[in-house]
Amino acid sequence: SLKVMHAYVDSMDFTGQTFDDAIRNFLSGFRLPGEAQKIDRLMEKFAERYCSNNPKDFKSADTAYVLAYSVIMLNTDAHNPMVKSKMSKDEFLRN
Repeated sequence: SLKVMHAYVDSMDFTGQTFDDAIRNFLSGFRLPGEAQKIDRLMEKFAERYCSNNPKDFKSADTAYVLAYSVIMLNTDAHNPMVKSKMSKDEFLRN
């Protein structure tokens, strides 16, 4: 449920962590769902929490969200065996 996810993310403390360390710590506690809408909600909440713990790192949580979602996209493209045709840099930038 959405309330459970929010409580889970809000229980995490990313204070002083770099963005990449924080997202690794965040994702180490569960397996991402396959549904894009659920991943979107998770990354949005992660970005909100990261920014509340590190208010000087990003101008807005929206910026952190775009970066978080992009990291997930790149990771999936690079490491998911179901993805046969890997994205080029230009394709990634267009997305």
